[in-house]
Amino acid sequence: MSAATGATGAPDADGATSDPLGRAGTRGPSRRRPSLAAVVVLTLTWVLLWDRVSLFLVVTGVLLSLLVFVVFPLPRIERDGRVRPLGLLRLAGRLVTDLVRSSVRVVGLAFSRRTPRGAIIRVRLRSRSDVVLTMTAELVSLVPGSIVLEVRRADSTLYLHVLDPADAAALEQAAQDVLDAEARVLRAFGTDEEVRGL
Repeated sequence: MSAATGATGAPDADGATSDPLGRAGTRGPSRRRPSLAAVVVLTLTWVLLWDRVSLFLVVTGVLLSLLVFVVFPLPRIERDGRVRPLGLLRLAGRLVTDLVRSSVRVVGLAFSRRTPRGAIIRVRLRSRSDVVLTMTAELVSLVPGSIVLEVRRADSTLYLHVLDPADAAALEQAAQDVLDAEARVLRAFGTDEEVRGL
C-alpha cells in the first residue's frame, strides 16, 4: 500500500510529497526567490528609461522589480556546467574584438555610396541547453552587423540577419561565427562532456 501511495505522489508521513520520477520530496509548489542581480538590473533599466536619477525612481524601480518576480515567477534554471575563468576570459576578449571590428565595418558601410545588401541564414546549434541557446543569441546580437530574428527552442535553431554578405562564402562564414560563439560559451560555462564534444 505504501509503495502505491508513493508512486501517486501522495504526501508522506512528514508532509513532503513523493515525486513519481524519483526527485527529492517537496512541500508543495515553490517560488523562486528574487535574485539580487536581477533586481539591480531591472532597477537600473527603470532608472535609465527616465534619463535621470532620483531616490524616488530607485525606490519605485526596486518595488517594480520585486512585483515582476511575484507576478511573473520564473522557473529555476537547471544547469550542470561550471564557470571556467580562462574560457570566460577568452569569450570576453573575443567579444570586444568582434565589437571593434564589426563597428568599423558598419561605419564604413554607412559612409559608402552603395546600398548594402542583407541575407537571412539559419544556424542549428549543437547544444540543446536553453542557457547556451540564450547566451549564444545574445552574443551574436551584440555584434553590429548581425541580429537574431527568431529562436526556435525545439531544435536549438537561430535565424539571423547578416548585413551585406559579399557572397555565399561570407554567409557560410557568418554561420560558422555563430557556431564559434556557441563553442566559446560552452568552454566558459559548459559541462566537461560538452567541452569534450567540441
